[in-house]
Amino acid sequence: MSEVFVPLDVFLKPPGREMQAQEPVPAPQPLPEDLEATLRATRRFRAALRDALDAALPSLLEAIAGEVLARELRLEPAAIAGVVATALERVSDDHVVAIRVHPSDCNAVATLELTTIADAALSPGDCRIELRSGTIDSTLRLRLESVLAERSP
Repeated sequence: MSEVFVPLDVFLKPPGREMQAQEPVPAPQPLPEDLEATLRATRRFRAALRDALDAALPSLLEAIAGEVLARELRLEPAAIAGVVATALERVSDDHVVAIRVHPSDCNAVATLELTTIADAALSPGDCRIELRSGTIDSTLRLRLESVLAERSP
């Protein structure tokens, strides 16, 4: 069986009609002035909206991430013990005087056997480690800023 080549335009042309050369598309008519003004205003609005979103997005993301982390710490308060332990690893050779945590987190860090100070000025999930040589501030806000700074281009 031999195959016969049939051009595609033979299949596409309507029956009983020969293919004609395609007519040129006429140039678009100019838009009325009021419609042009509306389109210009819309383009300016979209550009301003995009600029505002670009400016607000980092702080919005930080606020959302902070709320999510705070919620997680309310649901799992024992996680603060891990935060304190991680911060203590950075200063293993310095003498820890005390750790300050929010009063609701005191029970969670009791297993660390360090002097714990309940500090109502801190938020749940925050901690400050007082050392002989200074203080390590490990508040949720600073930890979040650090992570976001590492991820930003």
